[in-house]
Amino acid sequence: MNISKININKIIIHQIHQRDEEGNKIEPTRGSSFIKFDADALQGFKSRVIDALGDGSKAVKMQIKEHGKYYVPYIATTLIDKEGEDYIDETYTIANKLADAQTRRAIPGGIVVIFSGDYGVNKRKFIGIIKADIYSAYEKVIDNKTGQISLKFVEEILLTPSTKLYKTAGFFQSTNSLDNTDLNKSWDVMISDYQISKSDGKAAAQYFYQNFLGCGYPETSARTTKNFYEKTSEFLNELDVSEEKKNVLKNALVTYLKHEKSDVISAKDYAERFFDDNIKDLYLEYAHESGIPQTSFTRDNEHIESKLKTRKLNFSKNIKITAPAEVFKSHIVIESTIGELDKDGKPAEWTTILIKDKITLQE
Repeated sequence: MNISKININKIIIHQIHQRDEEGNKIEPTRGSSFIKFDADALQGFKSRVIDALGDGSKAVKMQIKEHGKYYVPYIATTLIDKEGEDYIDETYTIANKLADAQTRRAIPGGIVVIFSGDYGVNKRKFIGIIKADIYSAYEKVIDNKTGQISLKFVEEILLTPSTKLYKTAGFFQSTNSLDNTDLNKSWDVMISDYQISKSDGKAAAQYFYQNFLGCGYPETSARTTKNFYEKTSEFLNELDVSEEKKNVLKNALVTYLKHEKSDVISAKDYAERFFDDNIKDLYLEYAHESGIPQTSFTRDNEHIESKLKTRKLNFSKNIKITAPAEVFKSHIVIESTIGELDKDGKPAEWTTILIKDKITLQE
């Protein structure tokens, strides 16, 4: 997102708290006035925003899924028409939405920075939200008389280069006319989380982008392919067949995604080519329930390249076998066998593995 020319005219900060020992929500601490950075601090804050959401950042473009007036996208995008106390009240509603979304007690409290302004040569509006995870004691940063968070503390958290414990979202106006019925027609959404790499297509913690922001991943070919691979792998793991059969099907899945001549694939085509009739019907029903498209889609292995390179076997005694997928398919033979009686007098399930190669090194 090209936001090199960015102006910020409103900044408000609220504080959310970690849930109590019983897992109950603690009401956020409401900020009562706008934050005023000096020129240097404001420039540093702008740099933070550009680093998190701009070109070359780890931000991922997402789609607005929830359009109703009680959801964050609507509340956030209508902030451009708010001033003074109305603006502060609406931003506090957003902070409350985040506190609601943080249902697990393990999620830390923090400060929620909500800011707005314009960007680009067309001066289109934008709204930004930063959640900075704070692990230090809150009483050290809140004025007992005013309830205000220390501005010095805020500057340290938001401007220190080494601070990366934050999640950032930006709603950027994409057209001159606004459409409140389908916000995706008027707004681009960028989301990043410094604790998560986007190398596998992730943008941020699910509670942040979905439960809080009401957004989801756009239906890209790479994400659809990743979902197909992951859900099909889960199906194969749970399949009640021999380990030999399961290994064959695992190899087939890798081959289908990695070496298929056509760039267009489908769950139906995969099932018809590699499953028996009884398993095929079971898989297609599972695929439908798991969100795998019922129609063909373009194969894009961007997010699963590393997973397609290597096959792994894990055993309960911490024994592991790893090999390149092609070698695994051609040089490793797996068979189930009956072992010695266990302590309950039942025959143990063992695995016989034939490796068509010689040992070159033992450590």
